[in-house]
Amino acid sequence: MIMVLLFLITALPLISGGRSETMTPVLTASMPEYDAEIVKSRSVTISSILYSLGNLYSYLDRNFLYDIDDSRMEEELISAMIGSLGDPYSYYIPADDAEAYEETSDGSYIGIGTYLTKMNPVFGDMSDPSTWMIIISSVFPGAPAERAGLRSRDMISAIDGESVAPLTATEASDRLKGTPGKDLVLTVHRGDAVFDITLRPEKVTTPSTASMMLDDETGYLAIYTFSMTTAESAENEIEKLLAAGADRFILDLRNNGGGTVETALEVADMFLSEGRLLETRFKDGSGRPAMIRNADSSTLIPEDYPLIILVNGGTASSGEILTGALKDNGRAEVIGSQTFGKGISQEVRPFADGFIQITTGHFYTPSGNDIHHVGITPDIVIEEEEYSEEELEAFSSFMSDPSITEFADDHEYSIENIKLFAEEHAESGVPEDLLMLLIRNEMLSRMDYESRPAADPAFDEVLARAMEELSE
Repeated sequence: MIMVLLFLITALPLISGGRSETMTPVLTASMPEYDAEIVKSRSVTISSILYSLGNLYSYLDRNFLYDIDDSRMEEELISAMIGSLGDPYSYYIPADDAEAYEETSDGSYIGIGTYLTKMNPVFGDMSDPSTWMIIISSVFPGAPAERAGLRSRDMISAIDGESVAPLTATEASDRLKGTPGKDLVLTVHRGDAVFDITLRPEKVTTPSTASMMLDDETGYLAIYTFSMTTAESAENEIEKLLAAGADRFILDLRNNGGGTVETALEVADMFLSEGRLLETRFKDGSGRPAMIRNADSSTLIPEDYPLIILVNGGTASSGEILTGALKDNGRAEVIGSQTFGKGISQEVRPFADGFIQITTGHFYTPSGNDIHHVGITPDIVIEEEEYSEEELEAFSSFMSDPSITEFADDHEYSIENIKLFAEEHAESGVPEDLLMLLIRNEMLSRMDYESRPAADPAFDEVLARAMEELSE
């Protein structure tokens, strides 16, 4: 049994899988050629490990008093092997969690609506919050997390009063899904501030794109994630905007946590007819040469149509690939705050009735920039608003105030009504922009998704600045 298990661990199938925030695996007809001396050296090491584990299993099988759960042992061995890599983006999803892992492909699930990252608890250091807390990469539009004001780079230390330190990324995701109709209390860390937020999980839609005309000339396209269908969806939205008379565009990639790399490159091709889009480098000795992707000659949008890209700290991975491709080629001006800085890509493959996701590629923008742990600096920097601990505490307390839902029950969505709500609660201690955010998100959540305005410059400083730039 143990030898069969260990063979399965070391012989990974070359079958590609799919999930957001991944790179499509390169399929090969045969294994790439490796350095013979390296292979020989590692074979000796692996053989010794397998021999020792085989002996250990034989000893346990003969002497352990109780029955051995072979399935659990298999899962634990695989998890330990992947976990020992020390990479927060590499992990094993066992069979029991495989269905939940694939939920994002279906477009909806029960939860609070966030993408997150979390280090393997084995590598947690309590003196470094980023190694043991849940880190929010981005939030879904209209979801409970966004309505409550959570944003990228917020960190969660506890769920319902229990520390998240011992949780794996999958376990953390499961805990944040919660139970429909039952509140979750999250302890949130934002800078030096710590506050609690109460959320109620609900059915969350993971939309891919949205668009609207901001005026007679300006087409607005938001891309929330890069799924396998995003390119087709973006193309449809762009064609609608062109038909409506758009001759200048704003591409909103804020809080886009990533997705499939190929999809982001397909979207870049819609705006750019020539030039390098991306270079991806792989491990030395992997047998995989650097992969360079250039733009094709066809475009969907004429290249003399002005383009502005909006980004923030939640713009990551494939969102940064698209931003870098268009910025470095001089096709777009970028406005907003520093992007997340995820310059590596993962491959997902079915394995042992579950999935393994591992980091395999390091990408570089057309100018050769390595953005990992750095991000992309916008051409025009507009920092996200910072709030004092007192303001955040007031915001946390006010979130459960019934006046929010009562006002939304009695008023329709409009700029005037949103400002009216902020005026009525000016003495709450909550900053005006957060009051407007709360009531706006509450009002939008009550509207059909198709009926919601995709954007509103009246409540969006970055978008308003982009409109000004296009008008000059």
